[in-house]
Amino acid sequence: MEELFILSFSIPLVGGLLLFKLDGKRADYFMLITVILATILNLAGVYEFYSSGMPTIHKTLVSSTTLGEVYGLLIDPMSVCVGLVVITAGLLFMIYAKDYMSPENKEHPVYEDKGRFYAWMVLFIGATLAFIYSSSVLQLLIFFEIMSLACWGVAGYYGSKKAKRAAYKALLVTNFGAVIGLYTAVGIGITHLHDLSIFAYSGLNDSLKLVVFIGVMIAAFTKSAQFPLYSWLPDAMVAPTPASAFLHGAAMVEMGVYLLARFIQFMNPIPKEGFYVMAALIIATQIICILMYPLQKSAKRLLAYSTIAESGLMYVALATAVLGLQGGLQASMFQLFNHAYIKGLAFLTAGTFSYALGTLEMDRIKGLIKSPVVGYSWTFALLGLAGVPPFGVFFGKLGILSNAKAMEESVLIIAMFVLLLLDSAVFLMVSLKRIHGMVFSEGGEEVEITPLMKAVMVILLVLAMLAPYIAYPLIVKVGW
Repeated sequence: MEELFILSFSIPLVGGLLLFKLDGKRADYFMLITVILATILNLAGVYEFYSSGMPTIHKTLVSSTTLGEVYGLLIDPMSVCVGLVVITAGLLFMIYAKDYMSPENKEHPVYEDKGRFYAWMVLFIGATLAFIYSSSVLQLLIFFEIMSLACWGVAGYYGSKKAKRAAYKALLVTNFGAVIGLYTAVGIGITHLHDLSIFAYSGLNDSLKLVVFIGVMIAAFTKSAQFPLYSWLPDAMVAPTPASAFLHGAAMVEMGVYLLARFIQFMNPIPKEGFYVMAALIIATQIICILMYPLQKSAKRLLAYSTIAESGLMYVALATAVLGLQGGLQASMFQLFNHAYIKGLAFLTAGTFSYALGTLEMDRIKGLIKSPVVGYSWTFALLGLAGVPPFGVFFGKLGILSNAKAMEESVLIIAMFVLLLLDSAVFLMVSLKRIHGMVFSEGGEEVEITPLMKAVMVILLVLAMLAPYIAYPLIVKVGW
């Protein structure tokens, strides 16, 4: 079983490097073979994990007397759940990318150098999976940095001055988080624990636990674009849309949440002072997103602020976990899984505007109902992100609110829950206005996209409804 998971991230890491040398149809075929093979191996691993009764498997692969565990593998319900959504969503985004990255794209026609985009994306997928299955803090740091590098590569792909600036901003901000958080955690592991295994950090005293928690929280918040370091994410929307979908739906942003969840899981209990810092930043993030929704003109920037808010909700769940509720840990991962497919659908639908209409300006897009797959995908994606059933985000938000017992511990939990509901209401209001103006309006032209792009969007729509039922058996096994 372990070999299947190792191969599922090793193949994209190697294949991604080879793709830098390919272009055109050869790049298309090699990319698809690489990602499909990685997906098959991962799904086979998930099947064996289920069949074995969902055990926790921890293997140390490289160790030393002074550093303890340097490199290892951790297969448990949390890593399997998150790895499953990353590889399946990543596969669908890359299939869509095959047709999106073409000369027919009206806003960003691609005539050559497609292999470079594929290379960064496949490396992104491999690094994300390797990060998920890591059992040492040094591994988390290494793959955290590779993800940041891949984000730089895709954000700057088009080569414009704006794209290059956004790419460097994303790289610098996330690296700042790594230096503050993960380098500190590695340093403490070396000097105080003589062990870099994430399991060892439960042995720290409360003062050092607080230092590690605050540091890792900063690293996670930079990755997830939380206040005050959030502006890099809307700016990174200059990336090709399949990259935006992966960045928001299944990679960078969610991996910040996953990183902090891992430390909360294995350092529990966390000193309560960490909760107050975390809660203050989450509340500021929620307020900013609520204020920014109505101001957005670009479809992708609207979705970017939605991502910042949705990851903020995952952190609300983790805040309850910091207060000792195991259900908070489960709710954060449940929301992560539910959010991935619907956010991917939203971005890929926005990508059809760029591809067929040459614009992402929502005021210029009319009559999408003439193209039913596109029109209904945009409608359902926005409603799903607002938390309307039967889409998974509705159940994810219910899962977060089910940890209401935490309200007894702090009034800040009440504030975060109220803002969660207000965020949903404001985003729904903005969504209904945009749906009316963009989908069920007169004028506009038909959005012509390829059958492959349509098929991917339909599959994502179905997965957005099935997500809670796929994730639930794994989520209930997540715990301390």
